[in-house]
Amino acid sequence: MPELKAITLDLAGTLLFPYPSVGAVYASCALRHDIRVSAEILEKNFHNAYAHTPKKLAPEVFWRSVVLSTFGEKLPAEKADEVVAECWRAFGDEKAWKVAPGTISALTALRFLGLKVAVLSNADSRLHNVLKTKKLSQYFDAIFLSSEIGLTKPDARSYKHCADSLGVAVTALAHAGDNPEEDGQGAISAGAVGIIVGGRHAPEHCLRAEKISDLPYVVRAYLTEGKQKGKFSRSVQNLLANLRGVPEDRGRSTTRNTRTIDDALSEVFQKFRFDRITPEDTLVAQWHTLLPLKLARRCAPQKVHDDGKLIVQCESSIVKTEVQFHAKAMLAKIKLLPGCQSVRQIQLVSA
Repeated sequence: MPELKAITLDLAGTLLFPYPSVGAVYASCALRHDIRVSAEILEKNFHNAYAHTPKKLAPEVFWRSVVLSTFGEKLPAEKADEVVAECWRAFGDEKAWKVAPGTISALTALRFLGLKVAVLSNADSRLHNVLKTKKLSQYFDAIFLSSEIGLTKPDARSYKHCADSLGVAVTALAHAGDNPEEDGQGAISAGAVGIIVGGRHAPEHCLRAEKISDLPYVVRAYLTEGKQKGKFSRSVQNLLANLRGVPEDRGRSTTRNTRTIDDALSEVFQKFRFDRITPEDTLVAQWHTLLPLKLARRCAPQKVHDDGKLIVQCESSIVKTEVQFHAKAMLAKIKLLPGCQSVRQIQLVSA
């Protein structure tokens, strides 16, 4: 059974997202200095500016270059310093960020699985205040920011630094983030487990979670080699919340009587020891063995319906056509996997 003792998570694009968008925040900052620029234009320019600015610059130098490139000629030279400073301060404020839905539940569940949980981000010290104000800091054993540890992803030394600081081997470390190169390939190259969160493709040998709330289930599938049940039920999620001392999710729940910690633990253990194999977990864990690796990272299993139909989402129509050539052989391999004998048909859909 795979060994995993700790997990690190990326911040921007994984746990935190600019709110309502980078372009909107920049436009608001400029407006305070009587400069009117469309948020949509700034949003479009930002992605290009960010991609083409050298990442090894000091944080304030890096972001100054990004802001100036984002505004371009729309930012008067005499007001450049003021607007750059305004934009810098804005993203140190929690109001410019939103937390990904399901983050607290996911962090709680990861810790319940016995893992140390930390942050590894190519961010600067401004994010400490954001995490603290958003009340997320308490869920982490450590916070590693590139500007403070002097290492940036995908440098293998950044993952080694985290593993050493957490007291685990790098091979017992998983890293989850949204960037295939920095968070996926970087972790794999360092000897850790890479997990891509979100809609982007996962490099070879990386795991993939559609959203942050799916992360604990992907990790559990990896730890149990696909032999554990899929989703935590709402009652288990609320039991975890009780154990961690955080609010329950009462969206569709009714108030129930207080139970002892012994009863709560007993119910949780019963849930975790339920040994019925679910096809989805097995397929996620074994996906890289069902197709050529370069093709497997460009598609992903979504759901097995009651009628035995497996839905596979492909990155594009071209990938869909390529996967179709392997569909018959892939179905034969799937039927040999634990708990997947009910899969009778594969339906390919493009993103």
